[in-house]
Amino acid sequence: MLPRSPFVGVVLFYIAGILLSEIIPASDQSTTLLVLLSALLLTVCFILYSKSLKAAFGITFSLFMVSLGAFTMTSLEKSNDANITALTDVSYSAYEADIKTLPEKRSKSIRYEARITRIRTPEKWVNVDLKALISINQEVAIIPGPGNRLIVNGTLERPMAAANPMQFDYRGYLRNKGIVWTDYLDGRSFQLIPAADHAFFLKQWSTGISKWAADVLKANVDDDAAYGLIKAMLLGRRDDLRSDQVSDYTTSGTVHILSVSGMHVAIIFLVITYLLGWMKRWPLGKMLYLTLIIALLGFYALVTGLPPSVQRATLMCIVFVVAEVFSRKHNAMNTLAFSALLILLVDPAALYDVGFQLSYLAMSGIFFLYEPLNSVFTPANKLLKFVWQISALSFAAQLATFPLSLFYFHQFPSYFWLVTPFVIAFTNVLLPAALVLLLLSTLHVFWLQLIVNKVVWLSAYLTNIAVSVPKSLPGYLLENLNLDKVEVALLYALLFTIWYAYHSRTYQYLKFSYLLVIIFATYSVSRSIQIRLSDQMVVHSVPKHQVVSFKQGSSLYVVSDKAFREDVDAYNFYIKTYATSHEIGETVFITAK
Repeated sequence: MLPRSPFVGVVLFYIAGILLSEIIPASDQSTTLLVLLSALLLTVCFILYSKSLKAAFGITFSLFMVSLGAFTMTSLEKSNDANITALTDVSYSAYEADIKTLPEKRSKSIRYEARITRIRTPEKWVNVDLKALISINQEVAIIPGPGNRLIVNGTLERPMAAANPMQFDYRGYLRNKGIVWTDYLDGRSFQLIPAADHAFFLKQWSTGISKWAADVLKANVDDDAAYGLIKAMLLGRRDDLRSDQVSDYTTSGTVHILSVSGMHVAIIFLVITYLLGWMKRWPLGKMLYLTLIIALLGFYALVTGLPPSVQRATLMCIVFVVAEVFSRKHNAMNTLAFSALLILLVDPAALYDVGFQLSYLAMSGIFFLYEPLNSVFTPANKLLKFVWQISALSFAAQLATFPLSLFYFHQFPSYFWLVTPFVIAFTNVLLPAALVLLLLSTLHVFWLQLIVNKVVWLSAYLTNIAVSVPKSLPGYLLENLNLDKVEVALLYALLFTIWYAYHSRTYQYLKFSYLLVIIFATYSVSRSIQIRLSDQMVVHSVPKHQVVSFKQGSSLYVVSDKAFREDVDAYNFYIKTYATSHEIGETVFITAK
């Protein structure tokens, strides 16, 4: 498969350049040098290609992609630094912000992405252009919406930096989205002013359509739990989900379906291509087929409000269907790599997005591992065959993502294999039916709308029931699992070696897998012993609390004020990941008097 997938190598070298940029300072000199290097390498590529020197061309082009990746990421970091400097070196007392996204409900606030257009200095208003994340108290009298303009009395702040060992880097997370400033507002610190929204018309449409879709679904689905699920899956907004629902999806290993991602677009894509595939037999059917699929995928993207994850997934599916229509043969992995390259060329920071990483790993796992897993069992019964195919698909995606999932989330759902086939089957009905319901609401065919409404509710209800099952089973969630980057790399090397031995039918490569298992076990055991034997004291930085921890063996003694012991959210955010990374088996709280 890989020799027929040249874009896999191209995107991997480009990714290497993005990672290399971490050691390159984001300065004018670095950017200039990378531009000159890229131009020189590209010129050499043309010369070598014209002389048919394939080997030399391949090496030079690979170096060009590395330099290009480093340049794009360095340029982005330079832009972020410029946005920081734009406000850091200026004295101002107020700013003007245009709301750009639909409101995202949090526990006590509503969050928006905004564009800061002006700041008020002591002399005058000064134009600026940068992004910010603004949170507004839920109890304000008027809730702003997309297109509204705010005049805010006060100044913006830098996002909270990670001040504790292994703490989530919220500042870096926002920086990769191009956001380097935040603010929290109450009702007295801002005022709404009338303003014409001059934003790109497609973004205006998407926010309006997304709001309309939420209203239509709310009017048609009476069950609050079903509505919360449908809104999360179709629109990517989880503010109407109950806490017990989120817990059920987390422990069943299906929490990813609550965030609009490549999987959701892929389901829509697969259903549409299945239903419209017959068109390709017409003389001009392929073009009609292509047009309709792009239009329907575009409609779904607009319904979701065009979040970056949906933009990426929609682009990926469009690349697939274009390759299918215009190529007699196309390699799925090559097409997947090409779509990833297009996304990273536009937004190199997408590489650091966990959703991007897991989406492409899941798709790669399906392309590489589905066929070997599916061939293990070939039932004659059609229903059993369908269930096994879904199970094989789930296993393939889970195998490809579980090392990275353990690295980020430190837990593994034991019964994902039991729940996922049902969830996939139900959501394959739920998502297309919900889209049909939205379309029918504009046609006012009430009897048909009623039927589709029942289908939507039933599929959502069954999905909620399916994910609630694991909690009634023993050992439903393995927690506090700890992998570092070396262990993740070794696990992926092991998976690739086993796959390559199967694919090439050269089973001597399995010897390398045995060696990798030994290396992995040796490294993991020695690392665990080293962690267990190292004791340390840490003074933690926790707002409104005083916290000191002492690690002895597998025990962590946390000395704090009484309020911190009762603040579960604070412990989970500031301390828990540190405890997991140090393989703590017992946490003892000692309340300071």
